[in-house]
Amino acid sequence: MAKSSFYKRKSPSHTRLFDICCFLFVVLVITMVSLYFTNKDFATEIRQVRQPKPNRFFIGIDVSQTIKSDTLATFNQALIARLRHFIGDEKVFYHISVFGLQGCGRDAIAEVVSTHSPKDVPSFNWKVERRIKWISIAGKSNEDDEIPLTTPLFCFLEKILSKKIGERVIIFSDLVNDDEGCDVHYGFPLETILKFGADKKSQIIFLYPTPFVSYKNPALQKRLIKKQKDFLVEMRKLSDKGKVRAFYYHLPDDPMKHDRFLGSHLTKSIPSTVFEIVWERVSRMLDTIIGAVRG
Repeated sequence: MAKSSFYKRKSPSHTRLFDICCFLFVVLVITMVSLYFTNKDFATEIRQVRQPKPNRFFIGIDVSQTIKSDTLATFNQALIARLRHFIGDEKVFYHISVFGLQGCGRDAIAEVVSTHSPKDVPSFNWKVERRIKWISIAGKSNEDDEIPLTTPLFCFLEKILSKKIGERVIIFSDLVNDDEGCDVHYGFPLETILKFGADKKSQIIFLYPTPFVSYKNPALQKRLIKKQKDFLVEMRKLSDKGKVRAFYYHLPDDPMKHDRFLGSHLTKSIPSTVFEIVWERVSRMLDTIIGAVRG
């Protein structure tokens, strides 16, 4: 008799909890269905869930002087650690280029690595790790050198996106275009981005730090941040219209948070296991939901 009364006392709370769970589930389903028909980004991510495991990755690294050298070094180490997960999987291909070297346009862009994932650790250390560790902030060989230091972001995107349609592109940059001192000035590469985005397997992931100025110059800092914001506004307009799959993640200003941030986002951007692939796709859908709620 006592046992029966115990269950009777507990059952109302269990029922309420069940009702709440059912209600939340219904709300979630309704929200997802609504977003599927009203939000192009979310609909695209839903359709990408069944895509096969990605095995081609392009990584672009900004080495201009508005990137902190220790921030770049941390990114390099995080990238090496991520690519190590693919040792022995020769189906995986990755290409790494840098931009922001001395020169204008394509002269300021250089290939660092372009290879299938090496079959063993010694090969990886020689072909990949060693070359990534060499990546450093660009500088002039001497003060009298008249060749400018630039950040050809627009030129870089135009060059890369036209060749990587249907692939995954990861860009580490402060997203500030600077071709001052050059004869040819590149504009925002709208047509190239639209062609890239027309293939819904194409994806751009931006990991971007706050622009860095090595000396106290508030006006310059403000101008650089505005350039970064203007670029993000233009890209997000295209994202919101479903013209391109692009994701944007701001590197925290606190250096103590860099390792965790970069490790987490490179794992999602360059997944190697089934769990990482599932988590990456769930995360992308959550990102679009959050973006839709924020407006």
